[in-house]
Order: sequence, then structure tokens, then C-alpha cells
Amino acid sequence: MIETLHGTRETVNFRSSSLIRFYRNEEADDYPPHWHIQGEIIAPLVNSYQVTVAGQVLELSPGDVLIIASGELHSIRAPGAGIRYIVNFSTGMLEQLPDLAFILSLTRPYILFSASVSSGITTELVELLRRVESEYNSGTEMFRDAAICSLLTRFFLLAGRYAVNVEKFRSLTPPKRQEYVNRFVSVCDYINNHCTENLTLEQVSEQAGFSKYHFARLFRDLTGTTVHNYLTNRRILYAQSLLADKSVSITEVSMRSGFNSLATFNRIFKRQVGRTPTEYRKLNCRYRVDIDRSQA
Repeated sequence: MIETLHGTRETVNFRSSSLIRFYRNEEADDYPPHWHIQGEIIAPLVNSYQVTVAGQVLELSPGDVLIIASGELHSIRAPGAGIRYIVNFSTGMLEQLPDLAFILSLTRPYILFSASVSSGITTELVELLRRVESEYNSGTEMFRDAAICSLLTRFFLLAGRYAVNVEKFRSLTPPKRQEYVNRFVSVCDYINNHCTENLTLEQVSEQAGFSKYHFARLFRDLTGTTVHNYLTNRRILYAQSLLADKSVSITEVSMRSGFNSLATFNRIFKRQVGRTPTEYRKLNCRYRVDIDRSQA
């Protein structure tokens, strides 16, 4: 399944679709610790599957659905026989809508839907994945990505609604729950759109209408990360897109991504990505050249 691995970073090669790489995986192979920019969905169909993500060992059973956030280090141990869906998906398509961008924040570092606890939601999610598989393997290119995008949007809407209603705001009344969701959707959208600016906790909490200390606690409880880390992750994602353009210097990438100094940018980028910005640019430029040659 892993086609291109440099250290622990996997380069995911999309082929049949520009949105996903879909596997109906029947291999008994284990996969070492790795990460990728894309998110990942794992859903066992036959036999169990063991996934370690964010230091947690998860035993997946048939019918379970695991969503792993982009950039999270994970490894897999497979049984001697089994079948499971493994889907790598582009987060960019989902982040165009504030609601879906917020849902993605709920998946960090991962979110697990257990069939033994909530068979209703997992049955719907697996059925949507089955329909994605059908579109992915249909051989019909016309409107295939549009159909896949529609199905994945439905998939994440169901996952997000369940996560908010059951996992994150269990103690709140429905009206208060909806109020909080609306506020955090707005805040995540604000951070995404202004991540390259010199944002402060005070500015962000003001957008949400909370005191900064109350907001910081709620944000961590809801998303599983701090406001600072969320903002930093957004800046690194933006920097990665800029590094694709070789005409933009590393220093300019640093400044345009919202970092105060080149040294800080280099240190944080290497910590997050596993390589310096220069190494990342060289690696990805070389990879694109190799792909272009193979398709010539």
C-alpha cells in the first residue's frame, strides 16, 4: 500500500481520482510508522485490524470506522487474513466549506466510530464508503470526482454531527450545543482565512465571544489541540503549498506563512514535517519530475 516512503513521510499518489486513493485491502502486510499530508479512513470489513496512532493502540473490528487526521504518525498491524477499506483523502476539498473544515478539526488526532457502540452511524458510514468504492472503480471518468466529493461530503457530515452530538457536547442542551457549534465553525474559518496574520488568542477568542481563558479550554476540549498548535498547523500547510513554487524563496515562504523569523520557521517546519523547507522542496520537486517522466 505504501508506494513512496522517505523516512516516515509517505507520498500518496492519487491516480483514478484527484480527491482520494481508495484500497480494498486484503494484504497481510504490516506498515511501519508513517504519516502523510492527506487524511486517512480505515474500515475493516472482515477480521480485525490494529492501528497505532498518536501513541494509542486501537483494535478495530469489522464495522468500525477510523478517521486519522492529516499529518498524524500511525502504524498498522494486519492479521493473517482479512479485508478492509483504506482511503487517503485530500483535505483541501473539504476545507472549502467552514462547516467541513470544522469537522476536520474534530478528527485530530483521530476519531473512532465503534460498531459495538453505535452500529447505526457506522453502518451508514461503511455504506457510503462502499458507494465511493463503486464510483472509484467504475471506469467512468465523467463527473467521477464530483460524485466522490458528494459522497465524502455526506460521509463527513454524518461523522461530524455524531461527533458533536455524542462525543464533544454530551452535557449541553441542544440549543446551547448548536450555539457552540456555530461559534466554533466561525472561529475555525476565521483562523483558516487569517492564519498568515499575527493572530493572538485575544483576537480569536473575541471572534468566538468568549473570554480568552474560557475559549482556550473549550477549544482544546473540542478539537484536541491548542489554539496555538492549530494556528501553527494551518501555517505549515500554507507554507507547503508555497514551497511548490520554486520562484518563491524560503525566506519569503516563511514571511508569507506568518512566521516571525526564518529560524523559527525552519525549526517548526522540520519538527512538523520531518524535513527542512529546503529538503521538502527538493524532495517534492524531484518527485514531480519523476511522475512527469513516467507519464510521458
